[in-house]
Amino acid sequence: MANAKPLKNKEGKIYGYQLRVFRGRDVNGKQLKPYSMVWHIPEGMVHPKSIKKELEKAKAQFENDCKAGLVSSDKKTFQVYAEYVMTLKDRDLKHRTVFRYRQLLNRINDEIGFLKLTDVTSEHLNRFYIKLGQDGANQHTKGPLSTKTILEYHHLIHTIYAQAVKEGVVRSNPADAATPPAHKRKEAEFFELEEIDRIKECLEKEPLKWQVISHLLIASGARRGEIMGLKWEHIDFKKNAIRVSNNLQYTADRGTYDETTKTDTPHWVSIAPEVMRLLSKYRKEQAVLQLQMGDRWEDSGYCFTQANGKPMNPNSITDWLWKFSKKYNLPHIHPHKFRHTQASILISEGVDPVTVSKRLGHSQVSTTQNIYAHLVSKAEEEANEVIASVLYKKKA
Repeated sequence: MANAKPLKNKEGKIYGYQLRVFRGRDVNGKQLKPYSMVWHIPEGMVHPKSIKKELEKAKAQFENDCKAGLVSSDKKTFQVYAEYVMTLKDRDLKHRTVFRYRQLLNRINDEIGFLKLTDVTSEHLNRFYIKLGQDGANQHTKGPLSTKTILEYHHLIHTIYAQAVKEGVVRSNPADAATPPAHKRKEAEFFELEEIDRIKECLEKEPLKWQVISHLLIASGARRGEIMGLKWEHIDFKKNAIRVSNNLQYTADRGTYDETTKTDTPHWVSIAPEVMRLLSKYRKEQAVLQLQMGDRWEDSGYCFTQANGKPMNPNSITDWLWKFSKKYNLPHIHPHKFRHTQASILISEGVDPVTVSKRLGHSQVSTTQNIYAHLVSKAEEEANEVIASVLYKKKA
């Protein structure tokens, strides 16, 4: 049976027990480090008999897990194991995702990185989440972090421990028992048609390149990185369509780089002829610029480039649209808001979710339905009214 050593806080109160199971000796007769874990007295449990009963259960379970090979004697810290998991994710996930994970890990490691992987509890995590929600946690605004960002930290911790559970390094995932803040999904923001008309009117006064970029965002519903990732070989002027297959991204460690779309699935999107004519006009303008640059031009093949032909940082779209909206006193313009507007128009006009999902490049129709649930619900109500009026209206 596992033995148990009481653990006390500064006031001398027992808050848990260090459980150990003898592992035997190595070939030289030296005693191996025992299997070890910390068992915390459940919150609210104060009666000695109840504590003893639960402790005996924990000791028996721990010993059985050790015999079954479900417990590791490895005393890795959270930080060491998290870095190992990142190497796995670096192999399987897109670079931008892993880069974001590593950004989050800096703060996570400051909080629990020094602890043994097996010693981290849900209480550690809850205290961490509370701290993130307090003033000063956001280094830019000096206020608290948003619920969405706190949930990013929680998701990453859960992912790391899910791998540890899978490998038998820990028995359970402490993030399962943690209580992160509740996420309240916000309805997607979109432009009214009058606002789009005003934006289009103001665009006529701007450089042709930015006119085309903005109109493609409006007309395609594509992500900003997908617009920046367009190459001339992806444009079909005869069919008035673009092939969305590349996604230009930027991270501080890599700079600007190209990767596949978010779902790794290329798809064609039909574009209004008026926008395609603008794109054709811009292609001629770029050809003139290429001749002017001569040997200084780097032929990257992208539709939208810097003055020397190199690909543009996708963040430049967000920056330009912010300045553009300020210049003309327009509502705040974010590239993704055009995407939501496209979905809003399609759904309100009765286009089926499968078609909307395909156009937006979602991997599953359920993704579209979840993001635009309120719009889908409204469209269904309108459809029901149509059926009711046609099939069940009273005849005169």
